[in-house]
Amino acid sequence: MTARDFDGGLLRPAGEFEKAPAPAADLLNAVGAMKPVRTRTRFGAFALVGLVGLVWPAIALGHLPLRQDLSALPTWWVVTAASLWGLAFALSLAAALVPRRGDVLPAPGRASRLSGAAMAVVLVFVLAATARAPGVSLRPADLHWTLLRSCIHCASFVLEISAVFLVVGLLALRRLVPTGGARIGMALGAAGGAMGGLVLHFICPIAETSHVALAHVGGMALAAAVGALLLSGVGRR
Repeated sequence: MTARDFDGGLLRPAGEFEKAPAPAADLLNAVGAMKPVRTRTRFGAFALVGLVGLVWPAIALGHLPLRQDLSALPTWWVVTAASLWGLAFALSLAAALVPRRGDVLPAPGRASRLSGAAMAVVLVFVLAATARAPGVSLRPADLHWTLLRSCIHCASFVLEISAVFLVVGLLALRRLVPTGGARIGMALGAAGGAMGGLVLHFICPIAETSHVALAHVGGMALAAAVGALLLSGVGRR
């Protein structure tokens, strides 16, 4: 039996094989129904989360009264503070959702560094340059509040604003962050917190440095911590 193969009880010359069976009809139908996969754009998630998340801040600014000392404050300070809050929002959101050119996923290390730097810059500005208009700007005592109560009030508002960004961001990232989720969540929460701080910049009448640092910037840090916990939990599941 030299140079022969045994196949199903039949002896065949070497090199001869049975013809492959025709593919099943279901397989042919499935292959025929395939369509090209839509690739993920770099800024798609950023635009989606940003646009949806901005709805609630826009409603808040449109329906809540502006702070009574706004016109009495230095214009340069109002513009500079608003710009810093807005920049912290944009940088943190981009770090959480926009991958580097040529990458597929956002970089966790960059996300945590940028969002952390954004919080630090805003905090330094608040500690160094908080402005108030004497006789117009309020202190917590003017509202018959303690500092703690005023901080809880404004920090809660920041968390409400950031909640939309966190929920929509989690949906956008649910299959994209297998590792480093806590750092991505930190940036996402910081972005929502910065937007909350931006809204408070125009509506919160309390201008004391301690209140702004603990409630507004502290609320941003708290939102970042919540985001880190949420995405860390999603990653473990």
